[in-house]
Formats: sequence, C-alpha cells, structure tokens
Amino acid sequence: MRLAALATAITAALATPAFAAPPPTGFRLVEDGALGIELPKDHSLLGGVDDKVSACANGPIAPEGSGLFWLEISRAGKVSAAFVHGTGKLDRCLEKALTAGKIADKLAAPIILIGHIDLMRRETSEYLPSPRVSQAPVLLDAHNTKWQLTATRISYTTNRMLDIAQALDGASAKIASCAPKRGAKAAAARAVAWTDGHARVRSGTPAYDDCVANAVSAIKLPAADSAFWMELEITAPAEPLAARTENPNLTHEQAMRDALTTAVRSRKLDLRACLDGHPNTKLDKLAVVLDGEKANARPLSTGNADADVCIRNKFHLIAIPSATARDHVELEVTLDAD
Repeated sequence: MRLAALATAITAALATPAFAAPPPTGFRLVEDGALGIELPKDHSLLGGVDDKVSACANGPIAPEGSGLFWLEISRAGKVSAAFVHGTGKLDRCLEKALTAGKIADKLAAPIILIGHIDLMRRETSEYLPSPRVSQAPVLLDAHNTKWQLTATRISYTTNRMLDIAQALDGASAKIASCAPKRGAKAAAARAVAWTDGHARVRSGTPAYDDCVANAVSAIKLPAADSAFWMELEITAPAEPLAARTENPNLTHEQAMRDALTTAVRSRKLDLRACLDGHPNTKLDKLAVVLDGEKANARPLSTGNADADVCIRNKFHLIAIPSATARDHVELEVTLDAD
C-alpha cells in the first residue's frame, strides 16, 4: 500500500510542473507616435493599464481584429480621453481600460499618444494582423492658401492606402479653407489627426483644428471597423503646379510633360535637401511617372540608399491638376533649367 501510494504521489508530482507557465496576455500595446513629446526608445510612456487591457483581451468577447488608439493625456500624466477602433465589440472595453493609464514622465504640457493594439486570435494563440502603416507622404493641395498639410505617416485598419489618399485629396479644398484660422502670426507646426468616422485634430490652434476635423469627418470610411490616424506637417505651400508655358497650342501629352517638369523643378531645393549629410551624392535628373492623376519618382541612385528613399518619399503621389485618370507619361527631368 505504501509503495502504491508513493508511486501515485511521484506520478502526480511528475505530471504537475513546479512552475506553471503564465497564460498569454493576449495583447501588445504599441506606442507609434506622439504630439508634444518625443517617444523614449527604452520604454513605453503609458503605465498602469496592463491588467485592465488583459481583462478585455481575455474576457468573454472575442476580438474581431487589432485596432488603433488615440489618447489625450493631461499635463499631470493622466489619460483624459481614449479612443480605440478596429477590434469590434472590444473597442469600448479597451477605451475604458486605457483611461486608467498614467504617464510617470514629467510633462511640460498635455500630449497626444497614438498607436495600435494587437490582439490574439484565441483559436490559434496567434496575433491578428496589425493595422498597416504608410510612410509615403501625402501632400494635400493648398489651393492658393498660406498653409499646406502633408500627411507624413498614416496608420489604418481595413482602409486601403490609395482610398485614403484619394479621400484626402477630395477633402483638400475644405481643409485648405481652414488656413486663415491659424492666425497671421502662425508658424509651421506638427499635428496629429484621427478618424473613425468622427475626426479629431490637434496642432495647438483649436479653431483651425476643429475646422480641419470637420473636413476630415466628411470622409466616408468603407467598413464599420475602418479608422486611421495621421501625423501631419503644416508648412508653407510648395510652388503651384502650373505649366511653365501658357502656349494654347500644346497637345495634351505635351502639357502633361510640361506639368511634370514643373512639378519636379518646383521641388528642386526640397529634393536636393535629401543629399544633406551624404557626401559624394548627386541629383541632376529625376525619372518620374504620371499614372492617372498622380506622379511618382522612379527608383534612382544618388550614391546613398537613404537619400534615394528620402527623394522618392518627397516625390510621391504628387497631384497634377490637369491630368486625367487615363494619362500615363514617363519622363526624365533635368532639375536645372535648360
């Protein structure tokens, strides 16, 4: 009997590990950007939310996808407003969880924190796909106003980047009409924007922000879980993309080549700025392609890979107002006038 009992005890001990592995948290909270503070490289800013977010991720409601978040944080470091979209019925639970967050770092002023939450598919314990991120700048037409918006980075859920760029282009006139609300003494600035059908914009000028948010709110999103946030630069507009000649006898193809040449040369200083800090690089010509109503730089070699990427990002999805959806022109443009 004693031997049998001992054998049973040994078997039970071997079958039960001394230290059980902790269950998966079911989420990854990633801070992608901020307004009003530089993101630290060695740690996350937001604390105090892991247990509450984990309770949502592992609760009775299964996530339908990974999502984006937007957090408004007071100078005291407390979350004053939280918005989450893309996870389905978990959005509200996650918003409430994130409002419990706090930033220990000392803040000089209120900030905005943006990012994404990856959630786990429970059947396989694998993470659902992350929201996508585009770092190709989208330049919005300034429509002859003082300020131009450029979306330098966009993160999105079920949207398509092409659809977002086209929607922003369609809203550009309404956005440009907000320019006077920045005031006569305004300077170039950074901004962030969010929309899940209801937009929020922050640049530090409330009247301007509300005006731009109203314009962005008019963009129709394709699905219930669609959302995107943007990092924005507010700068003086680039030179208008007018043709270099007013010759009425130009064919449409000649006019397109002329407009492409102007589009490149009007950005010459900005493009060559990509060479700064990279000795032995050179940019005399730029190969571009007009496909539909937008123009893009072709792959190039300046002598430095980072400079090449910078130039292609700066000449990306450039609107050519006189182009049509059926236009296709490939051209090599000399940056300095003939």
